Amino acid sequence: MKRSAGLWVRRFRGKPPSLVALHGFTQTGAMFGELAQLLGNEVLGPDLPGHGGSSELPTSFPSAVTGVGEVLAARGGPAPLLGYSQGGRVALAVALERPELVSHLVLVSAGVGIESEVQRGERCRLDEALAVELTTGGLGAFVDRWLAQAMFEGLERRGEHWRAADRAARLENTADGLADALVGMGQGAQPYYGDRLGDLQIPVLVIAGGRDGKYASIATAMTRSLPRGELRIIAEAGHAVIGEQPRVVADLVAGFLTGSG
Repeated sequence: MKRSAGLWVRRFRGKPPSLVALHGFTQTGAMFGELAQLLGNEVLGPDLPGHGGSSELPTSFPSAVTGVGEVLAARGGPAPLLGYSQGGRVALAVALERPELVSHLVLVSAGVGIESEVQRGERCRLDEALAVELTTGGLGAFVDRWLAQAMFEGLERRGEHWRAADRAARLENTADGLADALVGMGQGAQPYYGDRLGDLQIPVLVIAGGRDGKYASIATAMTRSLPRGELRIIAEAGHAVIGEQPRVVADLVAGFLTGSG
């Protein structure tokens, strides 16, 4: 792991093209080690602000977008960008704000933000309350409650050893860093991008789990607004698509990047 511009970046070696991949909340760039092995491409996994090696960096949605843009710019040309969940929201913003840096975009279990200002404000208040719970109750207890949500129940099929390693990776974070990420990078803190999807002229692959009804619906609606969008619903997966079905995701991404998907 080394610092690239402002963010710490985990590098998984492989063939070109390099894929920059953005993790979900409570994770780090380490979540992409398995996907990189299956994909065979080099994968660069930045730790987003508030997470892992970037836990002490200023944490806001704009700072995340800027930091990822710097990682991409350091590659010397447009590169494929993948984002999962929270990382998907950041990836979408980077592709819209810095289109010259992104050649292909993959959005996994990702949304476009909250359209209503009232609902965004309510989400901010909920995330602020959750951040207080996190800092007062401790990181381990929070991670356990987070993973106990129904949206992650599909990870049970990965077995005890895999889930223990996943939990240990999430514990590389800090309570204060994740609390800052909740407040500064939550859905209430980001702009709404649903009315800008038509601006994306690059190929976009949208992936969601068939057992994750909310995000499968978002993915379907999102793809309709994308000029060059492709939708793939993985039937036997929930929200944690990459963790649950890494081989399927790797095959979809490989086909998308080579134009054979």
